[in-house]
Order: sequence, then C-alpha cells, then structure tokens
Amino acid sequence: MKRLKGVLNSLAIATVFVGLSGAASPASAASVIYTASTTGLTDLVHQNAYAWQLNGVNVGNNTITSAVLTFYNFANWTTAALDPNNILWVDLLDAARNVGTGVAGTQAISSMIDDTNTGTLHIADVLDGFRYSGGTNVSVVGAGGLVTTASQVTYLGSSRNTADAAITGYTVATGALGTNTNPLAASGAFGTVAQTWTLTITNSTVLTALGNYITNGKDIAIGLDADCHFSDTGIQFDIYGTPNVTQAAVPEPASLLLLGSGLVAAYRRRRKSQSAV
Repeated sequence: MKRLKGVLNSLAIATVFVGLSGAASPASAASVIYTASTTGLTDLVHQNAYAWQLNGVNVGNNTITSAVLTFYNFANWTTAALDPNNILWVDLLDAARNVGTGVAGTQAISSMIDDTNTGTLHIADVLDGFRYSGGTNVSVVGAGGLVTTASQVTYLGSSRNTADAAITGYTVATGALGTNTNPLAASGAFGTVAQTWTLTITNSTVLTALGNYITNGKDIAIGLDADCHFSDTGIQFDIYGTPNVTQAAVPEPASLLLLGSGLVAAYRRRRKSQSAV
C-alpha cells in the first residue's frame, strides 16, 4: 500500500510538472526591434517636401506594438506670431522613388519643390503634398515625384497649429486628416525655441499599415512636407514590438486521468508478478 501511495504521489508530481511545462511563458515587455536615425534632414525649407527611405527593415519574429518618430531640437525659423501659418506634415510611405542602394540598413533622402510660393506663407500654401494639391501646392506623387502613384501613404501626424484649422482635411481638435481618424497630431515647436518633438504611433490601423509596408519589400519611407522653414539636429524612428511566443499544448484532464490509470495498472501488474514468484 505504501508503494501505491508513492506511485500516486509520483503521479501527482508528474501531473503538476506536465501542467507547468505545457503553460506558455509570460509575454515579454515591448522593446525596440528596429531603429534608424538621420542628420540629413536638419534644414527643412517651406517650399520642399522630403522622403526618407529606409531599406532592409527587419522586425524579426515580433509583433509591432508601437512606433515613435522623434525630432531632436526641432524649431521654426521665426515665431508663430510673425508667421502663423506654419506646419510640418509627417506621412508613412510604403516606399519612396529614390531607394538608394537597396542594401539592408542603408538610407536615401530625396526632396522636391512642392510649393511654388517663395514669399510669405498663407493658409492656402500649407497643404500636405503627399496627399493634397491645389493653388501653389504641387503633388509629390506621380511622374517625377517623390513617390509613384502606386505607393501607399498613411498620415502619421503634424506639428499642430490652431491657425491652420481651415486647411483642407485638417482638423485641429483631433489631428485627423480626411477620413483618417487617428488622433496622432501633437503640438510641436512653432517658434524659435528648440525642443524635442515626438510622434508616438499606437493606432492599430496605422501599425497594421506599417507591418504591411515592411512585408512588401522590406522597406518603408517617412514623408515630410515642411510648410515653413524648420530645423532639427536629427530625426530618429523606432519600432517597438514583442516576441511571438507559441503556446505549448496543455494536456486535457481526460488525458491526465488515462495517464494516471495506466500507472496504477502497471503497479498492480508488477505487484501480482512479484507475489507469484
């Protein structure tokens, strides 16, 4: 009887062990799975739009949870009071026309004039060239543009300015553009005092687009349309994610019961065999 209890105790320990080994380990906290930075966009003039191409983007076996675009020492050339209509538009592109060398980890920066007004900016001069055109504003999409007509564009945010509330597609209250309802626009630097300006992207629709853009060619691009003269000392783009963990199968109670029954039967057969000797 003592031996039976010992076997049953061993069975209980084995059952607990099987249950523990079948459980998935806790998901890790999000960490940076991709990062890129540039000092090639420190002088953003109001007549130009820019495309920052990132090649060889690899997020590994991870799920993207957020992305952060940081402008270091971001500032305007003058105060908002003297130039109230100023804004920097930021878009996510699936690829730019200038792809550089195509080697993993390389970057390419291209620019073109998208606003023919060389004088004082007015509210009609601050459209996002990646998504709108009109008046003195020229689209940067299509033949001779920064992206092709087949390229996909997703709005990320802008340096919000209440003076621009009447711009086509721009809603100051939420930062939403057109039918895009993600409230990602953040108050940025509109004056000469430099500051760190960060756009944090957590919207699931935008993150899905980011993942799809990466899958389609392992490259993406950041589109910037400066509708004033902005400066910075560097821009950094970080993608955060968590590892994809495959959960091991947990044995069903019925299976554990059969295992236990088999051990007990084996014990009884052994006892019977020993008694017959």
